[in-house]
Amino acid sequence: MTPLTREVVGAPPPSVAKYAWLKSVLVDHIDRDLAPGDPVPSERELADGLDVSRMTARRALSELVDEGRIRRVPGRGSFVNEPTIRLPIQLTSFTHDMQQRGYSSGARTLGGGLLPADDWLSSVLDVPRGHAVLKIVRLRTADDQPVALERVHLNADVVPGLADVDLTDRSLYSVLAERYSIVFDGGRQIITARLVDPGDAVHLDLPEGSPVLHLVRTSTWRGRLLEYTVSAYRGDRYELSSAL
Repeated sequence: MTPLTREVVGAPPPSVAKYAWLKSVLVDHIDRDLAPGDPVPSERELADGLDVSRMTARRALSELVDEGRIRRVPGRGSFVNEPTIRLPIQLTSFTHDMQQRGYSSGARTLGGGLLPADDWLSSVLDVPRGHAVLKIVRLRTADDQPVALERVHLNADVVPGLADVDLTDRSLYSVLAERYSIVFDGGRQIITARLVDPGDAVHLDLPEGSPVLHLVRTSTWRGRLLEYTVSAYRGDRYELSSAL
């Protein structure tokens, strides 16, 4: 198999972010050259062969993991996943979603605050390392029963003072619209099935090892990436549907 090098794939266009270019190179490599179960080049191999930073390689690989294209095996590397079937899901708030289903939604803040972006948050929110990020951890309920655990990360520059706002039983998206005139106009949500983390199981009132829906959402406003949220939804209380 031909290794991925600059001589083979060329250089990234100046107008395209390196991680996005690298991700497209990997997708093309997976589709053309690899089969499910085949290994994917490591961060080091990508950095050495394509003259990109390890952080750029990490971001490209992480997005492919989030999208279900590849899977990581600790101590062994990354491998091509079996193909998945995807249905479009409308980008809505939890509160609106519950209202549409006939439930009374609720929210309880469990923690969070301002923190400097590490390498990972810097890459997923497209901000410099050390940039201020607001993290909000909330338990979401339907008719007072736990349904989801949300870990929201927002670019703190555009939501000054939000850390001091009481979000109990409130829609975060409504607060963003009313207080900051932010209405997300684009985004992406990746949904996979996982086993619940032990800490999340306590808040969601689930036995350890129970299935959950793992949602990773990024949202944009006026072309700027502002939100990165990871949520765990109870598999026995929540289903996804889409009009066909």
